[in-house]
Amino acid sequence: MTLAVDVFVRDTDGEWRVLDVPEGCSDSAGFEAWRRTVWGSEAVRSLGARHLPVLAEDNLFVEADEVRGRTSI
Repeated sequence: MTLAVDVFVRDTDGEWRVLDVPEGCSDSAGFEAWRRTVWGSEAVRSLGARHLPVLAEDNLFVEADEVRGRTSI
């Protein structure tokens, strides 16, 4: 199975609306095994990543206000 990244926005009623992947782009974030071996690895954590290591244990949902103006996800 593959790990995928989807972008979502919240409608005025607070419900999620997942945006389509633009043509010519991919939503792939690697293989399922990458949850631990890459995104949850000590190397990624040592770079100061706060969100990506969550993938080692669970799905990741990041709201816009959690990344706006940030350089480290």
